Amino acid sequence: MVKYLQRENDANDNAVASINISDSPDEENNVARKPRKQGSVIWNFFEKCKANSSAKCCTCGKIYKTSGNTSNLFDHIKRSHPTQLETSNSKTNIYRFFKPAESDSYGYYSVKKGQIDAALARMIAVDVQPFRVVEDKRYKLPCRRSLEEVHMKNMFSSLQKKLKELLANIECCAITTDGWSSRGNEHYLTVTCHFITSELKLQSAVLSTTKLQSDENHSADNIAGSLRAVLHEWDVFEKVSTIVTDNVANMLKACEILQKRNLPCFAHCLNLIAQDTLSLDCIKGITGKCKRIVAFFKSSTTAYAKFRSAQGIERPYSLVQEVSRRWSSAYRMIKRILLTKDAIAVVLLNTTKAPAALTADDICILDLVDLLAPLDNATTQVSASQSVTVSLLIPTISELHQNYHDLYSKMKTTEGKSICLFLIERLIHRLSKFETRTVTRVATLLDARFKKEGFRSANNAAVDERVIPPTPPNLSQPQP
Repeated sequence: MVKYLQRENDANDNAVASINISDSPDEENNVARKPRKQGSVIWNFFEKCKANSSAKCCTCGKIYKTSGNTSNLFDHIKRSHPTQLETSNSKTNIYRFFKPAESDSYGYYSVKKGQIDAALARMIAVDVQPFRVVEDKRYKLPCRRSLEEVHMKNMFSSLQKKLKELLANIECCAITTDGWSSRGNEHYLTVTCHFITSELKLQSAVLSTTKLQSDENHSADNIAGSLRAVLHEWDVFEKVSTIVTDNVANMLKACEILQKRNLPCFAHCLNLIAQDTLSLDCIKGITGKCKRIVAFFKSSTTAYAKFRSAQGIERPYSLVQEVSRRWSSAYRMIKRILLTKDAIAVVLLNTTKAPAALTADDICILDLVDLLAPLDNATTQVSASQSVTVSLLIPTISELHQNYHDLYSKMKTTEGKSICLFLIERLIHRLSKFETRTVTRVATLLDARFKKEGFRSANNAAVDERVIPPTPPNLSQPQP
């Protein structure tokens, strides 16, 4: 973009620059030079021929046709003698102060230029724009303040109006909300609305990501007040049937204050079960050892190259580092280490200052992490965004119990049996409440795939008129 701005500024220089040219003729070269009171800077480097239809370069002697303009002459100077334009101006004009400095432009191989070029390419591809769009001089980029204060606000207002019209036509909706802290240590609350349109399509929309009404505390009253303000702003407070949150006490209390039904996030409950398991003494030490091994390879390009070469395959595997807030990353880290354990051992044993390699006992303990596979599958199954998953919760819990009872009977080590028992105890503690909640019960009973078969307890599967109202009689048929 700087290149095209430079071209425009050069054109302005041509129109404004004033050049004094000597009026002495040069008879030896058969060239007539006329004095010019005001003209283009190009005549500092060219002399007009007598025919007035061509000009001769004073530096190399080449003759070019002018055809009434100086475009050919400028092209020759820029191509063959580019430094002369920068040093020969005898007068200073205001346009020179608006030219971007060379140090202000992005280098050809700079990362920033690569990102901008990639974004430009995506824009041309998505919007089906012609390649000549980069040559368009009619468009001027808006400033940062204009983008923030005008364009973004206009876009938000337009989309807000459309979303309000859509929400005005729905009967009910569900809300998911969670709090998080920014890098600046500021607390925010994000509220997302889930609803079904008149075309029976499941839709989700983020209503707000804003600070709490008070920054001084994260109390239930503060959260409830912030939620109430957002829901009233979008005119959906009376339409909210359920609010999905994590298991933090202030979130649960906020739902009570708002007098709205709360449903704990099922994926968050699974995460707590997995985190509890990974914190067991028999596993915690081994996972820490795995993290140190992965960190070593990630910090050494030489060791990483040896690791990839030691695998001896065309497309070698990479290692995965754990992310503290995502238990599945620890699971995938261990799975990848088990998959490439031979290559890891070869490199570590032949590299100085490398962390200790995994022992046979360590590998046996890591094999037990496969017990987390059912939790990983369940998390993936219930995390769909384009389909309703609430009816899957109770059948998924029943399946998890069955899986771990089957795995317990197959365990041959004391550690394996103890981990299985721990997981079963955590399932009961964290997930048993879902089978007694009205929302999940009704959803499962109404799902033709499960009905009563998805429940672990027959009492919870019993149809209660308080849960599902009786079907009204068909008035078109005669009543007995």
